[in-house]
Amino acid sequence: MSKPSPPQVRIRPVGHAHRDLLLDMYGRFEPLGAALGLPPRLEDSRSQWVDSALDHDINAAAFTPRGELAGHCFLAPGDAGSAEVAVFVHQDSRRKGLGTNLLKTALEWAAAAGIRRVWGLASSDNRAALRLLTNCGFHQVRFASQEAELEIYLPLP
Repeated sequence: MSKPSPPQVRIRPVGHAHRDLLLDMYGRFEPLGAALGLPPRLEDSRSQWVDSALDHDINAAAFTPRGELAGHCFLAPGDAGSAEVAVFVHQDSRRKGLGTNLLKTALEWAAAAGIRRVWGLASSDNRAALRLLTNCGFHQVRFASQEAELEIYLPLP
């Protein structure tokens, strides 16, 4: 069973109006670039990446009581009925169940939107990311020396 997010943290949808909050969180994020090059190390690249992420329909963020972001999860559409998931939790908020709650929320929204298959990529040595995906029901479909791909099929609405 996953740990619940701290009760003071709220998971809500985010969009372009939250861009500065995301840039602030990712600007303080460590380690940059460790998740297959994400979040990007360079500020300009990171800004473009955040803009691109916010163009997608499914974006969830964890807000602290002070209104700062502690985590972000988004789905990037793939082929019809599929999407790739990305989950990032600020280092000060890790190991508290926040990533699980962000991912589960995004998967609920994806199922409601008619997305059938969600997949995620992780560095093959990123045990935390692999554990998160596995604990949320993802199954490994490919494992190579550098990266692993996991997927989950969501129930039809």
